[in-house]
Order: sequence, then structure tokens, then C-alpha cells
Amino acid sequence: MKSHSEERPHKCGVCERGFKTLASLQNHVNTHTGTRPHCCRDCDASFTTSGELVRHVRYRHTHEKPHRCTECDYASVELSKLKRHMRCHTGERPYQCPHCTYASPDMYKLKRHLRIHTGEKPYECDVCQARFTQSNSLKAHKLIHSGNKPSFHCDFCPTTCGRKTDLRIHMQKLHTSDKPLKCKRCGKTFPDRYSYKVRKENCVFLSCVISRVIVYNLSVHFKQFINSCIIFSLFFLPKNAKTKVGGGKKKEPFFIVIDLE
Repeated sequence: MKSHSEERPHKCGVCERGFKTLASLQNHVNTHTGTRPHCCRDCDASFTTSGELVRHVRYRHTHEKPHRCTECDYASVELSKLKRHMRCHTGERPYQCPHCTYASPDMYKLKRHLRIHTGEKPYECDVCQARFTQSNSLKAHKLIHSGNKPSFHCDFCPTTCGRKTDLRIHMQKLHTSDKPLKCKRCGKTFPDRYSYKVRKENCVFLSCVISRVIVYNLSVHFKQFINSCIIFSLFFLPKNAKTKVGGGKKKEPFFIVIDLE
């Protein structure tokens, strides 16, 4: 019951910070003195706190991930990272930007976002002094100087990206869709934007010149294009098109089935 109390009777003699247990106080005091009493059994690393040692062993040696998500197969070394991950499922974004409507699931992303407002660019290239808001942007930039710029290829189309982040964004925009996309011309449905885009550009109803413009004299089209349109048997105007007949009277769009057999 004592661990659930807000009482912190053990005070640090250097900074007056309070702790619930003597062990927590001792770990804290080590940060002031620089003492590293917690040594790894598998290597020469040593740490000021027992928690740091536990994390080191799990990350470097055992690769143990005891904290598991109940909603998916995600597992983490640290409980704090699991809590942050759970917000992906709950949609919780507790960290609100004071300058705009942006809200973040964790403090790190909020700090990174705030640089948009402050103009801060803490990451500097040691070759050309270019500055960046994110460490990943700096890493990608430095590859320009080394000549070893990687390329990430999309598995679904010919697109190639210079960064894995750009490839992920590409995948989300073109190859991910919540619901099938339907072609307005032929009615066929497609699983993602890329398939829809390719179909739209190569749709058979676009191959005939007449389907790209509003034609007022259908007989003229027959005389000019009947030989080039023998592959197709359907002609139609766009839904929003209006055709004029007689004294300027408008009629709704129409389609004509042409049997060219």
C-alpha cells in the first residue's frame, strides 16, 4: 500500500528531490556523483541506475520484450513504449500543441512538431552546415556527401524513393485505401489509388477521340472516326455534359450503343 501513496519521504541532499524508496533515492544520488555501481555481466558496460542496466541487458543481450500489446503482436522492452503504442489503438493524443490544433500521442513528436513554430533546427551537417529539424533528415542529407544514397523500391509500382519514410508515405497515398475505388467511366472497382489511376489513364472509353470532348454533331464523328473506333461499341458523354439541340434547348447527356460487327 505504501507504494501507491504520494508521500516521498526520502529527500536528495543535493537537489531536494523526494523519492518513495531508499533504492530510488540511491539511484538518483548516483546521477550527481557519477557512480556506476550496476555492472553488466555480459560486457564491460556499467550504469548509474538498476533500470538502465535492465534496459541495456534486454536491448543488447537477451532481446527480451516482456511488455506485450493485447490488441496486436507488438512487444516492447520498456513499459513506457508499450503505453505509447497503445495510443495507436485508442486514438488518444494527450499532448496538445499550444500554437495550433496539432495533438500528439507522445511528447517526443510534440517537441519535433513545435520546431515548425519556433524555427529551431538543432541538427547541423558537419560538411556544408545545412540545418534540419529532425535527425532522420540530417542522416538522409549526409548520404548526399558520402555518395551512398540508398534507394527504396515500391513492391507494387515502378516508384523509387530516397528515404524509407517517403516510401511509406507513397504506400499510404497510392496503395492503401479504406474502400474500393470505382471508375466512373466503366464501373470497374480497384483496391487502391494506383490501380485506379492506371485504369483511368488506360480506360477503353478514353481511347476514342469523341469521348474527350462534347460533340454537337454526331454524324460528323461517325464520318471522321468510324474506322478508328471499330474496337469499341459504346460511346457516351460525361455526366455533367449538356447537349444543345434545336433552338438552344438543353437535354440530358445520353449514350448510344453502336454495333460495329
